[in-house]
Amino acid sequence: MLNKKPYIENHQNLAAGKLADRLEFLKTQGMPAERIQKDPTVKHFRAEIRKARYQLADIAKLESQIAQQAEIKAQKLAAPKTDPPKHKRSDSDPTKKRAKKERKIAAAAAETEE
Repeated sequence: MLNKKPYIENHQNLAAGKLADRLEFLKTQGMPAERIQKDPTVKHFRAEIRKARYQLADIAKLESQIAQQAEIKAQKLAAPKTDPPKHKRSDSDPTKKRAKKERKIAAAAAETEE
């Protein structure tokens, strides 16, 4: 949507120009202001301008979000790295492991004797 910004701005400017031309034409025709406001073509151009304004507002909102995300990412990259916590298994005591292995061997030997 960000790459559409110049096209939307151009569309808004064209609609504003066409609206000004139409208003001038209707005034030269001698229409009262109340009737000019009800003219369908005038309403159409105003709607196009309003739509373009909303689209540009959305683009501005997206740009600000992207800027915030870039700032957060820069802060994360600048922050010192911390070591990730080690797994519980790697923290276990090797003597417990050895004792468990010996018990298994002893139990297997006892089964083979029977």
